[in-house]
Amino acid sequence: MTNRDDLIVGGYIFGSEEDAKEAQRELRNSKYLDERVNTMSVPQLKAVYNKMLDDKVFKTPIGWEYLKYLKDRMISEGVKDEEIRPIPLYLTFMNEEKDKRTYSHIAKMRVAPSGAELSKLRSGLQKSIIANVILVILVIAMFAITLTSSSPNIINYKTTITNQYSEWEQELEAREAIVKEKEALYENIGG
Repeated sequence: MTNRDDLIVGGYIFGSEEDAKEAQRELRNSKYLDERVNTMSVPQLKAVYNKMLDDKVFKTPIGWEYLKYLKDRMISEGVKDEEIRPIPLYLTFMNEEKDKRTYSHIAKMRVAPSGAELSKLRSGLQKSIIANVILVILVIAMFAITLTSSSPNIINYKTTITNQYSEWEQELEAREAIVKEKEALYENIGG
């Protein structure tokens, strides 16, 4: 049986040993990250913060406190609160039965990016679409060149080689006919 003290991490009592272990892991991670982020610029800090939200690095109140600390630090360094994504909790606090039924759905939800991030995503998507269209056009051009080329390639090698052998066979038959004519002529003269 789990001791009640084993469930306490960072001033919180967790409902299960697994949750307490996750909180301990998040406490270690936040201490490790704190050593690194102290030297980061605001844009780097914001990128790390957003990456943590995207990867759902923190799932307990211990991690949420650290995310709140990072958010407060960015605000104190001049970033507007509206430019910082909110911290998703991925659970409800009322109606325990509802929690059990909808937790998997809620955990998959993602916080929508802010206006500036959304415009960056859209411009990146547009660039990606343009690059893909260009690549498709290049592939079509390559196929057109390959199909219209007279040299053997993977698509028309059988036809090209068959045609070459047919030409050689006709040439050999024509030479053979000439040789037979000369032999016949020689036999008539000599014989």
